[in-house]
Order: sequence, then structure tokens, then C-alpha cells
Amino acid sequence: MTKIKLIVSEIDGIITDGTMFIDELGNIPYKNFCMEDFDSINKLKKECNFVFLSDDNRISYNDCRRRNIPFYWSKQKNKRDILLDIMRRYNVSPEETIYLGSKASDIECMKLVPLSFCPKSSSKLLASIGSKLETSPGKGVITELYFYYFFNKNNL
Repeated sequence: MTKIKLIVSEIDGIITDGTMFIDELGNIPYKNFCMEDFDSINKLKKECNFVFLSDDNRISYNDCRRRNIPFYWSKQKNKRDILLDIMRRYNVSPEETIYLGSKASDIECMKLVPLSFCPKSSSKLLASIGSKLETSPGKGVITELYFYYFFNKNNL
């Protein structure tokens, strides 16, 4: 089995449940993040590189920045092109990468990376491309991946 060197993950629908709170001016003042997933990300960062790739807003960017997690924003290019740029930057192949996706904009990335995952409530299309995890969005998706792929492997 090829060693995983990079994990690339969407944010909304993975470490959040995708709910956005909008104020009367149309601003999104905050989101609910799964704090357990941030602990798992810190453990994963000891095993491989971990980055977020999202077409999300500044709340996610700022939260990642505070936590020292690389964040790539896909507003200008499609996610697949940015994913290819990220893999070149980290000098890894698709086979050395794990991708976590949760929405239609993740489909091309999941097709590119053989070891792709999506949360429990993902569409049938996403689940047909990647492996469906048993956890719902915002309820420990990255933690499940850590225990499924890395923790058990290290403790066999």
C-alpha cells in the first residue's frame, strides 16, 4: 500500500454541518465547527500534510489561519486545478493523497484521487465516487478518517 503524504479536505459538510448563520445585513458572523476534528487534524499532521481546499468564505480561512492549517481558496479556479497545484507543491501523486469532499464542486477532485471519502449524508453520486464514512457532517468526519485509516494502521 502507498504511504499517504497529503490529505486535502473541504470544510463545509466535513468539519461543519454546512449551516451558516446570516445576519440582517447578509453577513455570516459564525459557523459551528467540530472541535474534535481539529484535534484529529493535529494528529494527522504528524503523519502527513493536511490542507483545506474550499470555495468557502473568510470565516473558514481565518479559523484555519489561527490554527496553522493551510487553506486554499477556489474562488478563481476550479477545485480540480487547485488540487493539482497543491499536489505539485507537496510533490505527491493522487495515489499518495486522500481527498475528503461533500458537495458537487468536489466531484472532479474525488475522481482524480483514488482514496476519496465523503460523509454519511452525501449524495449517491459522491458516494459512488468515494467511500462513504459513517459520520454526519460536523460530527467528527475527520476524526473517523483518522481512526479508520491512520490510528488502526499504527496499532495493528
